[in-house]
Amino acid sequence: MDSDPFVLDVRLNGTDFVTGLVDSGCLCYSAINEQLFRSLRLPSIKIAPRQLEEAAGKNAEPSTVLDTVTYASIDIDGHQQKRVFFYVVPGLTYDVILGKPWLEDADVTISAKQGCLDIGASNIRAWNHKKASYKPPLMKATQVMASAFMAEVRRSRRKNKGDGIALDTGLFAVSIADIEKALKPRKRSDPKTKLPPQYHQWLKAFDHFLAEKLPPHRKGVDLHIEIEKDQDGNEKTIPWGPLYGMSREELLVLRKTLTELLDKDFIRASNSPAAAPVLMVKKPGGGIRFCVDYRGLNNITRKDRYPLPLFTETLRNVAKAKWFTKLDVIAAFHKIRVAKGEEWKTAFRTRYGLFEWRVAPFGLTGAPAAFQRYVNGVLQDYLDDFVSAYVDDILIYSSGSLQDHREKVGKVLQRLIDAGLQIDIDKCEFETKRVKYLGYIVEAEVGIRVDPEKIIAIREWATPTSVKAIRAFIGFANFYRVFIPNFSDIAEPLINLTKKEMVFHWDEACNQAFETIKELLITAPILGHFDPEKDTLVEADSSGHATGGLLLQKDKNNNWQPVAYYSKKHSPTEANYPIHDKELLAIVRCLEAWAPELRMVRKFTVLTDHKNLQYFYRERQLSERQVRWSEFLSRFDFSLEWKPGKTMGKPDALSRREQDLPANYDDERIRSRFIRLFQSKHLQSVQIQSLSSEEIDFTEEIRMFEDQDMQNLWHRSRQEDELYQELTTLVANKERNLPTKLQKEKSVSIAECTLDERGLLRFRDRIWIPDCEPLRTRIIQNIHDSHITGHPGRDLTYSILSRQFFWSGVASDVRRFVRNCEICGRNTIWRETKKGLLKPLPIPERIWGELSIDFITDLPPSGRDDATNCMVVTDRLTKGVELEGMHDISAEAVAQRLLERHYPIHGIPTAITSDRGPQFVSDLWRHFCKLLSVEQRLSTAYHPQTDGATERMNQEIEKMIRIWATYTQENWLALLPIVMGAINNREASSTGLSPFYFMHGYHNEPIQLVEDRTIQDRPKRDGEALAEGFLKRLQDATEWAQAAIAITQEKQQHQANKTRTAAPQYKEGDWVFLNLRNVKTTRPSKKLDWLHGKYKVLRQVNSHSYQLDVPGKIHPVFHVDLLRYAPNDSLPSQKVGDTQPGPILVDGDELWLVERILGERTTRQGGKEIKEAYVKWVDYTEPTWEP
Repeated sequence: MDSDPFVLDVRLNGTDFVTGLVDSGCLCYSAINEQLFRSLRLPSIKIAPRQLEEAAGKNAEPSTVLDTVTYASIDIDGHQQKRVFFYVVPGLTYDVILGKPWLEDADVTISAKQGCLDIGASNIRAWNHKKASYKPPLMKATQVMASAFMAEVRRSRRKNKGDGIALDTGLFAVSIADIEKALKPRKRSDPKTKLPPQYHQWLKAFDHFLAEKLPPHRKGVDLHIEIEKDQDGNEKTIPWGPLYGMSREELLVLRKTLTELLDKDFIRASNSPAAAPVLMVKKPGGGIRFCVDYRGLNNITRKDRYPLPLFTETLRNVAKAKWFTKLDVIAAFHKIRVAKGEEWKTAFRTRYGLFEWRVAPFGLTGAPAAFQRYVNGVLQDYLDDFVSAYVDDILIYSSGSLQDHREKVGKVLQRLIDAGLQIDIDKCEFETKRVKYLGYIVEAEVGIRVDPEKIIAIREWATPTSVKAIRAFIGFANFYRVFIPNFSDIAEPLINLTKKEMVFHWDEACNQAFETIKELLITAPILGHFDPEKDTLVEADSSGHATGGLLLQKDKNNNWQPVAYYSKKHSPTEANYPIHDKELLAIVRCLEAWAPELRMVRKFTVLTDHKNLQYFYRERQLSERQVRWSEFLSRFDFSLEWKPGKTMGKPDALSRREQDLPANYDDERIRSRFIRLFQSKHLQSVQIQSLSSEEIDFTEEIRMFEDQDMQNLWHRSRQEDELYQELTTLVANKERNLPTKLQKEKSVSIAECTLDERGLLRFRDRIWIPDCEPLRTRIIQNIHDSHITGHPGRDLTYSILSRQFFWSGVASDVRRFVRNCEICGRNTIWRETKKGLLKPLPIPERIWGELSIDFITDLPPSGRDDATNCMVVTDRLTKGVELEGMHDISAEAVAQRLLERHYPIHGIPTAITSDRGPQFVSDLWRHFCKLLSVEQRLSTAYHPQTDGATERMNQEIEKMIRIWATYTQENWLALLPIVMGAINNREASSTGLSPFYFMHGYHNEPIQLVEDRTIQDRPKRDGEALAEGFLKRLQDATEWAQAAIAITQEKQQHQANKTRTAAPQYKEGDWVFLNLRNVKTTRPSKKLDWLHGKYKVLRQVNSHSYQLDVPGKIHPVFHVDLLRYAPNDSLPSQKVGDTQPGPILVDGDELWLVERILGERTTRQGGKEIKEAYVKWVDYTEPTWEP
């Protein structure tokens, strides 16, 4: 007796559902179909070749050799395995096979009678989908708000390893109404109730059941799919599409659809090497429709150029008629068979197997032409006599009596019955005097007239209420002034209103001109009649709130003449579409409106101003909406061309009519974009009085800075800077143009300028500083020299400053200031080009999840424990640092310090990157990392660039200590908290955020501003709201940092291998910085000594050497590699003197200038009393005790 195979739904890598056979007789763990392996692009692992054996130990075909293994994660109804290895087997009947070893490993018990298996490893029951009694398990559906749904989506995407449980949730947005509508049995209209009695003898023509029978093959009618050839003369390969995931409910609809198509014999099982993907698409009127994405096949199919009936002849015949009957063929394409032997080209993939069409499917590019060929053959002798047929639309017309018309309708119905074509009774019109056909209105004894839908966009153009609206209308009409005699005279009243000196006043003359131009635009000679023999162009455009388009054809003078106009407002849902979909919607709407005309054209052009739409027909996954549109667009033969937006004036004007734009925030299209976070009862009322230019008093002192000198400069500059006052006034009056002096400033837009509650001008919420060089320089100096920031570089200084302040040219001023800072010049390491390409480390997943550890060694003894080393622990995600002064840096000491200081605050990291120092390669350290499940990453020998970020951080730390250390350098340990705070307050170049902000959600600003105490207190937030806000900021910042690091790493890889530049040329008298790496001093630590000294060039010795005025017995000639130009273009108010200058040399001896003696003391050393003075040195911040 035979039994059903045990088949399961298996999800690979969390995305692709495949069919899996459970086979207890298979001795391998698992196997996968070779074709599926290639289509999913799974990893390939080569193994020693082995012969495939069949069940009885016999060898299979000699060519069946297994030499490849792959791996993937699997999910069977919730049972998950992160990595399962599969043999790659060619010609495998099922997608995957799970063998006896897998059954044993997963502790599987099979209940053959019930058709299920229990997976003991996960306590999960899975069902055999081949079992007749199989019923899908009930699922609990919960209705949630959109915000809750999106939160669950984000949660499921996030890898949560905190509790050791892998939560892999499949989420789908499902409309229960659509599912129920799709599963509900289709209700058929009874033809007897709708068909006029005189036609009941032809009821068979309206039988839906006959329409569902498989049609026969017909010579000359069957659909042939001719594949284009490549350069070598071979047919191009039809792509193998992906298998998209679907919800359980969608799978029910898919299974129902497949069953219906199989019952009709419209499809059959396939072993085709090609396959198109399948999606379930929501219908506009509700329900779900089965859709095959044939873009890949259509792109390589030769187009069928079967001619359509002559449009002009058809209209000439129809215009004389008195009676009309319109018929519509049911599922017209399904009445055409796919040519024998070509069915495999139409194959499509589902999780239930591979199938191919036996009838022409919807979405194939050649299907419309094939059906037109067939219907023309059926009605050949009636065409252009009393019948017109355009694809599935059939029009019967007659100019005689009603009885004569009925006889002709009967002839056509009988001919359709004989041809096996059934009619949809719900779409028919019988014995009517007026009918819409081919985009025109045909009316008995009246003739043909333009469909009002074509010109409604112009006829309903509302009266302009602003200068902007008038300009838009005139700009649109100006495109067609060649067709309008005396256009300038007619439009003169409107043109006058657009002049600057004119006051807007809409009078009768303006209204007359407006209505006259509208009437001219929708009548001849401007509006032409459509002719399918002419070149045809569609221009479509979408704004944020409406769609516009034009249908144009070349006239006898080779000018583009309008044939139809289109304009329609977006629904609230459409207004929220992404820009790509909005522009595609414009094209779809225009083609829907002009489908009768465009289906008669062999090929036409569509113009769009959205360049990315050119790639729509390339292989990419589409949304349900895009798949639906793609199927519709496949019915037309057109080319898509891009045109810059500035040149798309005509459809642009139609999509931006003043009447279509939201009038205010009450418009549903605007309201749908906003989410209400707080109810009004939760907010205190804050009354803000609007400012006018008359109420701004620039002489009133507004307290801004705590520092009185800066406050005085601020108050004076607001009164003296006329440009600042002019811009403030313009913003208060809501003007649209910048002052003339700022119009060339590309970085400034008046739309981004505002006035705060105190009347202060702000740009992007930053305080605009008036034109006062001393004040601006003081701001830069305070930020750059602050202990909170620690002399950051150009970009970091600008980043910190721009959190609070702005002025025109701020970036240039910061660049100039930092370039002339002598302290930075003496202490900043010169960057040199490195050899070898950069290979970035992986991006961390959480804050303090991956650490880099390094040491700054050989420092002078400092502190109570005589620390001589500084351990630098860096968070690789936020670039935050922790600094620890240590005497002992053995593996045991480092591990102990991490557990004491780091673990209580940040937890155990997942990875630690370090160099190959003795402590990090020791057995103790390896065992320590293993016990804590910490991945150990060691740098390549003699190549510290493996962790270049930590090396760079060490240099920055040394620079800061050099800036603030005393001459004896014994205070470096006490400086570590200041250095750590300064670094953590800087925005990391890779993330754009400071580590301090990551941890606290706000910035530690070096300049404290005076808050306006006259403003009422802001609404206070409770603890829960504050906590939620902090967590949200933390999550957003983490995701931002991960994305920013990825982009930065990509840039670093691209920039890492730069070539050297030519040697610079210096002149006598130039000031240069000299690298002091070869100069010995009396200071305790070379590492904390100044890196560079500033000296004057005395002369050029040769092309690469210069003599400097260095003191003492140092040889004065230096190679150009040791020199850097010292800028001398400092800001006028910038303090450029070094705060810790070198000693003065007198006869070779070093002398230091004393400012004053602060105190004295007596100490004992070796039994002797020593008197010491507490000395304050000139230009040094810290006094020292000296004997």
